[in-house]
Amino acid sequence: MFLVAIFAGVAFVTGYYILNLSASIVGASAAIMGILVAVTTYQPLMNVRLLLIGNIKLWHITAVILILDLMQFRLDNTGGHISHLAGAVFGFVFIQLLQKGIDLSQIVTGVVTFFTNMVKKSPATPFKTVHKNYGKPVEKRSSKIITKDKTQQQIDEILDKISQSGYDSLTKEEKEFLFKTGK
Repeated sequence: MFLVAIFAGVAFVTGYYILNLSASIVGASAAIMGILVAVTTYQPLMNVRLLLIGNIKLWHITAVILILDLMQFRLDNTGGHISHLAGAVFGFVFIQLLQKGIDLSQIVTGVVTFFTNMVKKSPATPFKTVHKNYGKPVEKRSSKIITKDKTQQQIDEILDKISQSGYDSLTKEEKEFLFKTGK
């Protein structure tokens, strides 16, 4: 549906450029027309039950709608009719190509992916891996860091111990101290 809408929008802009007109386009009727013609192309003899009329073939409904669009082309809403007919053409071509094994949506997806990869910035730096040392815990040693604040010095010693032998090597008191000072 998205491809039909894009194609119909391009056809609208091109048609209005050639006809030297200006107007706005509103709604998704061109995309709906594309889907209707695509389904009709795929299953033209499908029965549709209408309330007061009864069963009717899908291609009859599609033909009536297309004829009405062609008849009203130059009367009112020329851009809407250009878009409807462009959507119909796209729906027909899409199904014909799909039946031959060519999927336009896959081609467009490939092109979008190609351009997206070209525009992407450098890849994000990966997360650093943290390794735990489950070996012998490091005995308490004097800190090489000299600070004026006793609490800060104690935090630095604990962080130094974590960097040497991992968080699991901390005692219960050291973990509680870190938790309390972190608040």
